[in-house]
Amino acid sequence: MNHIMLRAEFPGAEEEHLKEINTWLNQRNWVRVTTPDEKINIWHGTFNRQMREEDCHNNAINAFIEASKRYCQVQLDILWAAHKPASQTLTLIG
Repeated sequence: MNHIMLRAEFPGAEEEHLKEINTWLNQRNWVRVTTPDEKINIWHGTFNRQMREEDCHNNAINAFIEASKRYCQVQLDILWAAHKPASQTLTLIG
């Protein structure tokens, strides 16, 4: 499997809009790693092993643009990996 972790910022989006964005992404199998009360939005997505890295990036970008386009212009930092970054727990390095 291909994995993408990303940090998403939704500048100018109201709290209710953020809830709608989160719901939209969750319905499309994006998993929010950080809790809703945290200011940093870290997400994880999994893609088919046969997909190229560029296609995974484009799918991720398009999903977050689609989720937020009514409310704001999303800002993303993306990390791609061919293997899941951590098995059972996540380690945040600050």
